[in-house]
Amino acid sequence: MNSTDLVAFIASLGVGCGVLYANPKRSINRAFFLASLNVSAWLLSLEWLTDPANPNPVLWLRITSAIGAAIPLLLWIIKDCAEGGRLGLNSLARGWLWLTISVAVAGLCFTPYFIPAESTRAHPLTGSGWIAYFVVLGASYLVLLFQGILSLRSKQGIQRIELQMLLVGGTASGLMGVALATLGPILRKPTLPHTIPIVILAFYAFTAWGITTQKVFDARQLFRGALNVGMSIGLVAAVIAVAILIDPAVIPRPLVVLLCASLITLVYKQFNDQVARATQLGGDREAERIRGELLATGRDESDQKILVQRFGAILGAWSRSPRLHFLKAQKDAYICGRFRLPVASAATTELLTAGWATPESLLRQREEPGRRELLALMREHDLGVMLCAPGDDGRAAFIIALESRANRAPFTWAEVKLLLGWTGAIESTLSRIDLSQQAREAEQLRTAGLLGASLAHEIRNPLVTLKTIAQSAKARYNDPEFRRLLIELVPTEIERIEGLVSGLMDLGRPQLPHFERLNLNEIVETSVKLVRPKALEEAVELKCLLDADPDVINADRSYIRQIILNLVMNAIQAVAPVGPHRVVVVRTRAEAGAVVLEVSDNGPGLPAEVRERLFQPFTTSNKTSGIGLGLAITADLVKLHRGLIALVAGQEIGTTFRVTLPCQQPSL
Repeated sequence: MNSTDLVAFIASLGVGCGVLYANPKRSINRAFFLASLNVSAWLLSLEWLTDPANPNPVLWLRITSAIGAAIPLLLWIIKDCAEGGRLGLNSLARGWLWLTISVAVAGLCFTPYFIPAESTRAHPLTGSGWIAYFVVLGASYLVLLFQGILSLRSKQGIQRIELQMLLVGGTASGLMGVALATLGPILRKPTLPHTIPIVILAFYAFTAWGITTQKVFDARQLFRGALNVGMSIGLVAAVIAVAILIDPAVIPRPLVVLLCASLITLVYKQFNDQVARATQLGGDREAERIRGELLATGRDESDQKILVQRFGAILGAWSRSPRLHFLKAQKDAYICGRFRLPVASAATTELLTAGWATPESLLRQREEPGRRELLALMREHDLGVMLCAPGDDGRAAFIIALESRANRAPFTWAEVKLLLGWTGAIESTLSRIDLSQQAREAEQLRTAGLLGASLAHEIRNPLVTLKTIAQSAKARYNDPEFRRLLIELVPTEIERIEGLVSGLMDLGRPQLPHFERLNLNEIVETSVKLVRPKALEEAVELKCLLDADPDVINADRSYIRQIILNLVMNAIQAVAPVGPHRVVVVRTRAEAGAVVLEVSDNGPGLPAEVRERLFQPFTTSNKTSGIGLGLAITADLVKLHRGLIALVAGQEIGTTFRVTLPCQQPSL
């Protein structure tokens, strides 16, 4: 056996064994294994037929042709399995016509009508049966092709894709084999039929791989991809062919090589882009558009719950999936509103190991407990694909699950790759929001710590009043004036303490944004009360001018309070170097469709180098305290409220920060 035939024989057996090993319980895999045995036997017989030492080539020509007669039957069985049939005696019963044709054609090979008895190696003869053999086989492949095309109209999902692969690969290999066998004598190219094993094996292996691999491929995508690669290789081959024709005496070989390399480098990318556009491989533009939408959504929204809903809408519209499920990582499970996936389960281990899964990919693999459990989960909740976001220590940050499409079309590998890339972008966005939330909470705790000592003194005053009243109660309880003070003063002092403590606690309490209709003047007033003790401690005159009317905004109360406190605390720190007259002014006013909050101080102002990157993290003009996150977080919170923050320019003395928030029309 020569090296080419040996490689083809080993490859055909390897393809069959690999397909069977992938999932021996799947009918189409077993059918491909049977076809591989047939192809291997055909290649072995063909090698012995073409061996010059063969004493009886006519007999082996009959045997080789008879083995080839079974290929249409095996292709039909594979097609039947792709359409949902099960391999067995029933499949032979359903394909009785193809079985009859194969047996009849195989029997024809052993009659004188196929090859007369007087045919020898030196004087080969063929009869009318030889022509009939190739006509019947060619017609069989064409009939299989048309049957497959008709079946495509009524099939959906994975059956449709596998039939497409079978049509492209299986029928093409058969037709190519018949064409090469008949064109050899016609074109007087005796070596042409010798390429049949390689051609058939290539198409056969391609078909087997496309139908049984874990990754689901669309036949049209593969065809366009192959065309793209083929044309690109053709360009390179054409350049090399032209280079070979150049006379070395005219242009030295090293210079030719250099020119070719330069030309290919300069032209290849543009040529490849044009080929991709011509073969409708421009899905990259759609992918970039979706990625851009996801990133833009992440920039415009900071509420994780709303973000997930928007991400789901974008991915659902692109994939035509009715719903997206976002399974967030908890301590012992991944949980969404509809179901949960325990971390310790075999299904979760399988999913985290692979990084993604579709029902079709699980069915194409060898059955294992984790895959079986994961497949049952996906079928129970009608999921078309599950994807793991990047994570640490073998755990995913979250899992995205898209429900199956209405037409039951599976998610192809090309789509899964795009979804995995987009899932990574979503994970980056959510991680950034988590870090921003943690920074906000840290800044809130820092502000609460700065105000705590000052508020302790402010709280002590009403407590002293309440203690004095309590101590006098026993002696003066019957005094009408004492009872009046008790009724009026005690509730007022208690409310004062509650307000100060509640405001301080709100600063240190991590929470999700909660937007509601609020009056900005009211929040400014209560926030200034919180910071006034600190201002008195630092000998700062704190003025509050609330002129905004209307002042209704749609906002989160704690975040707006954090904005006010950050700006006022910065202003108090800014006036520290000033002499005895230290002033901080907080004012509000109304503009067309907006409410403006301004915080001004009479400090030394900001250096030019600080102004250039004022709202960036870790930017500070205070060398002794602070790490420069306050203004960055404040800007983030203002953006969260669809507002604007800016440093008012043109001031010779002091600093003024202006926050503009959209105004809500007050309810009637």
